Amino acid sequence: VQVVGSWLVAVQGWERVFWEGGFGTELNLAGWAQKLSGKPAITVGSVTLKRDVIDSRGGSGSEAADNLPLLFEMMARGDFDFVAVGRALIANPSWPQNVRDGQPIQPFLESALAQLS
Repeated sequence: VQVVGSWLVAVQGWERVFWEGGFGTELNLAGWAQKLSGKPAITVGSVTLKRDVIDSRGGSGSEAADNLPLLFEMMARGDFDFVAVGRALIANPSWPQNVRDGQPIQPFLESALAQLS
């Protein structure tokens, strides 16, 4: 949660994968945060990757996945306002351009984290 002064600006909930609904619905955690707070919400979780962050530990990493159509569909219906990208961006520093240009996304390998230090 980001607070400026006494105002709630945006809500981000951590999700292992963005496409799983919460509380027995299709609405994910970011969608519920937005619905309950009335504030902009940020979704996150395995954007353009097959495995969540927990399952990709231990050297297995995560291969790329074409889950952008579902992400765009959820955003278009108003489930959330913004998208955070983590591991896919670490593995693909040019991720925004790759997505824009329809270029392939490289898999995330845990060894990519060593390049950050």
